[in-house]
Amino acid sequence: MIVYNSASLHQTAVHFVGNPSNDDPLTLTESLLEIQEDDQEPILNYLMRAFKPEAFYHFSTNGNLVHDAVKELFDEKGTFLEASQTIASHLYDVSTHPRILAGDLFVARIREVSLHNEFCDCIVLLKAEVEDKFAQVEWADKHSSVKLSNGYRLDRIDKACIIFSLEPGDGYRVLVVDKTNGNSAEAQYWTDAFLELDTLEDSYHFTQQYMQLTKEFVKEQLPENFEVNPAEQIALLNRSSKFFKEKQKFEFDNFADEVMQQPEVVNAFRKFTETYSEDPEHSITENFDISQAAVKKNAGMFKSVLKLDKNFHIYVHGNRQLIERGYDDEKGMNYYKVFFSNEQTT
Repeated sequence: MIVYNSASLHQTAVHFVGNPSNDDPLTLTESLLEIQEDDQEPILNYLMRAFKPEAFYHFSTNGNLVHDAVKELFDEKGTFLEASQTIASHLYDVSTHPRILAGDLFVARIREVSLHNEFCDCIVLLKAEVEDKFAQVEWADKHSSVKLSNGYRLDRIDKACIIFSLEPGDGYRVLVVDKTNGNSAEAQYWTDAFLELDTLEDSYHFTQQYMQLTKEFVKEQLPENFEVNPAEQIALLNRSSKFFKEKQKFEFDNFADEVMQQPEVVNAFRKFTETYSEDPEHSITENFDISQAAVKKNAGMFKSVLKLDKNFHIYVHGNRQLIERGYDDEKGMNYYKVFFSNEQTT
């Protein structure tokens, strides 16, 4: 949980970071931002509100420019302005993909933020890219006029990260917000090229990894080795979802017995897991605390919907024994028989 109701903006700088491939400039401010007393709270909310303590990252510390600049700030070495200029210049250098948008980079130091009940300092890097038009109505002697201006919405975040001054020996603790969709180069430059972050291997990470590999096994691997129909796959996904929602700890043998159930399926799942873990992009362990934040965030992985041609969707949430699959020789079509006690429309 992140709490910042007693936090304060200590120092803030804003730089304009364009795209060198599009001949955009880099404009580095030569002074810190002066924020009026009445504007402190809305600006603080703008910088902080988008972050949720879910998937944490940490810096790969070997020659990482942003990490080194942030470390100087936390260690009270150098000046805030110079460090912020270094960070902005680095962002400009890696913003070379032609579809990367220009924008204003906020660099802010915030004091007295609580992360999981531990108080610390934070550095927030926020790049605002998309402007909206705002209409300001002005009155003079019962006559009105409208003035249009461009600006950033305080409830919209394009790209941001927050670095907590915790675990400095392990590359700090970092959260990221990136509204760019997809896995293209312009979508990855913020986390990969600019921040150079690695995923933190914690309960959230392990929970998410096991949910992903379970989905892949049930959807892709299981049909290759066994005769299973979509209803049986959904039943297995429902058991997986139930396990993650109800259990506090994950133990491989317990999970395999409760979810996979059949010995031959358990053995196939174990082999699949071993192959999955050989991929350097995956890191898993057989025992960990289940993160309910990860379960909630990734619940959509276990969709329990049977799509029958373009005519019907059947949502399967419970007892697999109440749905039967068959084939009608006369119609030459498959069918499902569903048993129920009550019905209602929505």
